[in-house]
Amino acid sequence: MATEEFNLEKLHDLFGRCVGNGTEDIIMDAYVDAYEELSKLFNLLGSVFHFVTSDVVEKIGILRDYRKSDESEHYKTVQSMIKYEVDKNITDCKKKASGSRTLLRLHRALEFTARLMLDLEVAQEDMKMSSLTKKAYDDTLSKFHPWMIRKGVHLAVYTLPGREAFLEKLKIKDPSKTKELLGRVAADQTVIYEITQRLYAEDNLLDLP
Repeated sequence: MATEEFNLEKLHDLFGRCVGNGTEDIIMDAYVDAYEELSKLFNLLGSVFHFVTSDVVEKIGILRDYRKSDESEHYKTVQSMIKYEVDKNITDCKKKASGSRTLLRLHRALEFTARLMLDLEVAQEDMKMSSLTKKAYDDTLSKFHPWMIRKGVHLAVYTLPGREAFLEKLKIKDPSKTKELLGRVAADQTVIYEITQRLYAEDNLLDLP
């Protein structure tokens, strides 16, 4: 069965379900569903980001497995997962990837996609996609990658189409609402990123190996 194409409107809807009403609880099932859609965006960024897609798919699978396990209730939200794993002292378990370590990798990439969508929203129509992507990457995800990967990304971004051609790939039904939708998705991702960043910082988990 062919993989569905990336849909920005669907992504906005999915990320909008991540945070519980009236709380800052990040619902794990909703987060994973949203990230599954987001993973398709990396394919649109060319072959150099395929390694990110593969890593994201693997991490999504691990988190889904936790939600199907006997411990599933502890993984209902990001908050409950962190509390459970910190209390059990298993956040950096060597035998099995912890939920906290797994989600941290997704969390880091979320900062990149939020920045990219925000930059896409405010950029001039003739702005090169290569420049936007490189800047967003350098400001966020690059600090977690070795030199060889950073160099590969810097070279590969020049194969990306122009901004307008790239936006056509986002399958937005009403092109006149493109900027508004990009801004909303960026805002959704930023809220989730900031809550998660604070949670990890409070328990000194931002540097999990």
